[in-house]
Amino acid sequence: MAVTQEITHLENSAVKLTFTYNNEELCAKYNTVVGDFAKDMQIKGFRKGKAPISVLERKLGKLLQEDALNSIIADTVNEAIKSEYFPKDALPLSYSDPKVEGEPKLDLSSELVFSVKYDVAPQVTVGQWEGLDVEVETAELTDADVERELNQIRERNAIVMDKEDDEAAENGDVVTVNYSELDEKGGEIPSSKREDFTFTLGSGHNFFKFDDEIIGMKKDETRDIQKTYPEDSDDELAGKTKQIRVTVTALKRREIPDDDELVQDIDESFQAIVDLKQYIRKNLERDLEERLERIKINRIIEKIVEQNPPSIPESMIAIEMFNSLRQAFGMFNIQNADTTRFAQEAMKDETRRLEAVKRIQASLVRDKLIQQLNIEVSEEELERNYENIAEESGTSFEEVKEKYEMDGEVNEYLISDIKHDMLNKLLLEKNTIKPGRKVNLMDIFEINS
Repeated sequence: MAVTQEITHLENSAVKLTFTYNNEELCAKYNTVVGDFAKDMQIKGFRKGKAPISVLERKLGKLLQEDALNSIIADTVNEAIKSEYFPKDALPLSYSDPKVEGEPKLDLSSELVFSVKYDVAPQVTVGQWEGLDVEVETAELTDADVERELNQIRERNAIVMDKEDDEAAENGDVVTVNYSELDEKGGEIPSSKREDFTFTLGSGHNFFKFDDEIIGMKKDETRDIQKTYPEDSDDELAGKTKQIRVTVTALKRREIPDDDELVQDIDESFQAIVDLKQYIRKNLERDLEERLERIKINRIIEKIVEQNPPSIPESMIAIEMFNSLRQAFGMFNIQNADTTRFAQEAMKDETRRLEAVKRIQASLVRDKLIQQLNIEVSEEELERNYENIAEESGTSFEEVKEKYEMDGEVNEYLISDIKHDMLNKLLLEKNTIKPGRKVNLMDIFEINS
């Protein structure tokens, strides 16, 4: 390509790509582009595609030059980044389209200089990854933990029954509502509208957390709520005042089963509540062990990242926050939410941005370690995982193997998971975990690490 280009690496894994056409090269490129336009144009007095460039210029004037400039820029950038000689570390991320800087002008009497800017994949360097000392909190399972989990099981197995129409909503009721945020004029904001949203009153499992404001409402009652959120809230509502319109469409009460009924509902082999408690304790012990192991691994990764933290581009942060919100909305069964708008709001929250950056950095370092340590999955290891999946799903090994091998994408996900498990085992073997402060079980499960 007869044009000079200059690559400048910027902060936050961004690149500025500058092109320069001298006058001769520019005129040649311009004539080529306009000639391509002419092939599809019908100008009065000429056969289709036969009108001279000079005629097109008189007819279309500035519009032709603008279209030609846009085509020159697009063609030049695409040819550059698709060239086999273009540096791999300067290739744009798939979701970061090159954006033209400034307002370049097309002047056929002089040279053309223009620049585009875009994000590239972060450069990841792994320093010391073994022989590290990390400190992790410790916790012991108590009878109170078992009792708390038992109460939650009681709640989950409660019988839900309709309340009478004249009965008011109380904490613990299962309520179904339609709601939407209101604008300054009292009109509904369409993107915030939810219908048939069901949750347990008092759980706080609704985006606007209007549990207290619904208490006392009856079926088919509508209420406009004004709610101001504390400055220290840990979400994008912090410090804001919202107007929300809520209509209760259904109201149900929960009736907790007695222990004998509960035991039989959980497992017919259980004879008494003590059997259920033993079952709960065993599961909590397993969950605690797994959670502590994840925390240990994450702390090791954090320490590795601290040595050479990858510079994360804005587009990658935005994608991470968008996906995180979409996952959260799915968890709370929030449908038709404007995820993009919420993600843009979340981007302004430095705490949330930092959390997203840390997640991305950890993921990049993990992948780099797998590559650097040449961690590969043998056929024997893969088949052992097929056997585990078959056992857990109650199907045959042959059926599982055939299913995974037929779906290459699903199989790649499984292989990736196995590689990460192998890396985790290696990290635990090669580093030292020191016991830290003692905390309770719930603290362990709330640790954001």
